[in-house]
Amino acid sequence: MSNIDDAASVLAHFNRLVAQGVVFYLDNQRRILHEDKGLNFEFRITAALTNKPSGTSLTPTTLPSAGVGDVYQPGSDISINNFAIGPVGDSHVLAFNKFCVVRPHMLLVTADGFRRQYEALDLHDLAAARHVMGSSFQGGGGGREYMMLYNCGVDAGCSRLHKHMQILPKPGNSIGGYRLWLDDTEDMVGAMIPFKHFLARFKDLPDANGLLRVYLSLLGNAQAALRDQGENKPGHAVAHNVVLTRRWMVVIPRRRAGVDGADANAAGMLGMVWLSDEDRLKKWLEVGPADVLTQCGVPDTR
Repeated sequence: MSNIDDAASVLAHFNRLVAQGVVFYLDNQRRILHEDKGLNFEFRITAALTNKPSGTSLTPTTLPSAGVGDVYQPGSDISINNFAIGPVGDSHVLAFNKFCVVRPHMLLVTADGFRRQYEALDLHDLAAARHVMGSSFQGGGGGREYMMLYNCGVDAGCSRLHKHMQILPKPGNSIGGYRLWLDDTEDMVGAMIPFKHFLARFKDLPDANGLLRVYLSLLGNAQAALRDQGENKPGHAVAHNVVLTRRWMVVIPRRRAGVDGADANAAGMLGMVWLSDEDRLKKWLEVGPADVLTQCGVPDTR
């Protein structure tokens, strides 16, 4: 395992696992920039996602059987054997994602394998995410900024049942590069987003208690936006995505995972769409990227 407080060590560990064929990541990705209804999208097509599992049949009765090298803790469907970086407090473990589009792409999984991806985030989740985002990764690793993604529920694009967040490099602002829509502090782009999203900005990353207060407030708005979807199952939060950076948090209520084969997770709902092949890109373009996201979320009729 790597020292999670040494960004260079973590990146070197990631590179070794890629070279060994344990982690699937390819540099030769096809990158397509596309504009639709005033919004810029970045599509990345990579064969590294070919065998990534789908969440369409995600239930407690479909936990996987262990394959070669797989070790599952009780209740879990995520094997972190050979992928673990190290513990984050007593509540979480930081591990590499097996199927990657960015370098490095990490999972922050609960130490308890019975915690579920349909649960809302709690104080321990946000404290763990803040620790990773606000310490070494932020200050080291060539000055890269990291962000957290959470896909809560199948309709939000999750593919595994064991509760986990994703930690990955935040897109930069270089000329010709992709920029997250909500990095526009004037909210000019945000005003064009056609689905409901609930945003809070801050000067710097709040402490864990502050993050929890912000999250619960935004989640309450998401619940209100989905009130016509019916009652949630006991213990289930409404389907939603969370994206957290050092400067903002957004919660996006979700009605469905995809439209006609064009599926979106938290990254996709902000225009970063990761695909395994050209056929999936074709489905996105046939429906229209902005329309896919509108149908996956809750249309904003303002």
